[in-house]
Amino acid sequence: MGPEVAENGPPGAVKWGGFFGGLFLFFLMLFSSSPEGLSLAGWRTAAVATLMAIWWVTEVIPISGTALLPIVLFPVLGVVDVGAAAAPYADPMIYLFLGGFIIAIAMQRWDLHRRIALNIINFIGAQPRNIIFGFIVSSAFMSMWVSNTAATMMMLPIGLSVIQLLKDNKTDPKESAQYRNFAVALMLAIAYAANVGGLGTVIGTPTNALLIAFVNDAYGVEISFVQWMSLGIPVVILGLPIIFYTLANIVFPIRLKSLPGGKEYIQNEMNRLGQISNPEKKVATVFILVALLWMTRPLLEQFIPGLSDASIAIFGALLLFIIPVNLKKSIFLMRWKDAEDLPWGVLILFGGGLSLAGAIQKTGLAEWVGGYFEILGGWPVILIIFVISGIILMFTELASNSATAAAFLPVIGSVAIGIGQDPLLFAVPVTMVASCAFMLPVATPPNAIVYGSGIMDIPQMARAGLVLNMFFAILITLLTYFAFTLILGIDIGVVPEGLSSILS
Repeated sequence: MGPEVAENGPPGAVKWGGFFGGLFLFFLMLFSSSPEGLSLAGWRTAAVATLMAIWWVTEVIPISGTALLPIVLFPVLGVVDVGAAAAPYADPMIYLFLGGFIIAIAMQRWDLHRRIALNIINFIGAQPRNIIFGFIVSSAFMSMWVSNTAATMMMLPIGLSVIQLLKDNKTDPKESAQYRNFAVALMLAIAYAANVGGLGTVIGTPTNALLIAFVNDAYGVEISFVQWMSLGIPVVILGLPIIFYTLANIVFPIRLKSLPGGKEYIQNEMNRLGQISNPEKKVATVFILVALLWMTRPLLEQFIPGLSDASIAIFGALLLFIIPVNLKKSIFLMRWKDAEDLPWGVLILFGGGLSLAGAIQKTGLAEWVGGYFEILGGWPVILIIFVISGIILMFTELASNSATAAAFLPVIGSVAIGIGQDPLLFAVPVTMVASCAFMLPVATPPNAIVYGSGIMDIPQMARAGLVLNMFFAILITLLTYFAFTLILGIDIGVVPEGLSSILS
């Protein structure tokens, strides 16, 4: 689960270039006449979109700051009034993430996430290859429910301790290359699994929720928590073995037979946690309750009209403030002091992306852009999905995946309609591949965090990442074409009934 914005970013020269370049193009477009077939409001929306896209990519200011531009620019330029510009910042999907963030913080406060991770690693085994796979499964599972960044930060010290244990106990100098392979593979496994694990649930990464809110606002299409899991879980289940095989067999082959002291170390860490505490049990109960409510919402709606994934998330968050740990001392599962650490910037980024997307739809800019891609209509659909996925993958290596999704989803949706396809056919794979950037430290916070460990260099990360980028572009393309179309009820070559009326 997000946030997906690393502190490090493009160098200063790129930022200054983005700052002045974005402003130059913005004013150039403002003071030029709108193209034929596009309204003035649509052209001004395009100017704002250009400015935001450039500032998002170059991170001139924090990307959440850029996401506030629609509230200022759209009313001033006469695109939409301030109410319409600001409304998306209170979209229900934002409250779904808010509730999810609070639950995740409670898990971290009482160390429940660490207990879950250590038990998974211990269960899978302490052989070198098993340890790597155990870290992959643990990182991915945690990332489905807590921040990708938090999942990586939690797993990193455990991984570094295992690597240090190997250094302290290695006995055969001839196996130094194998020790190095193990260390690099383990670090990359943590980051890559955290990236992919976030695809498993709606709250797993901001791009998932951004897509769901976008298609609901723009096309009136609702994707539930369970329905998204039916899309995301197959990617996780198939993707994790691909990560393991790529790292441990292709790029950094692991042939070590044993890891001295590995099993003892994991057991010692579990012993340090002691027996599961009462607060951990209570947080786990709330977590399981919320997850069950999300999964059974379609059935519960018959008895509780108006129930939504967002209201369930906020219900779970409120329970954490209500359930006591020690009533006499007024200690509860959550304190607002802990909630102050919420990644508010991610929530603002949601709002900015949705505000921009809404204006692109309302002003006719989406249809106008889509008309220029009608040439793609002659291509095989599976090839279009693969090409678009590859482009987004390369783009998100240099920019935040949330910003990439916010900038491209409206365009991709209009492209799909322009060539007579369901917008979901392209929007879903674009959203997923935006979280599958493995080549560079700046691509995602998990990448940056493990790179900061000093265990690997950029060429090593890029070599592994390039192979995985190719595998995941193929995997998501095939799943979209053969599985997601069935799950979402997409007829290839058919725009759903009623969509044209929504757009018009």
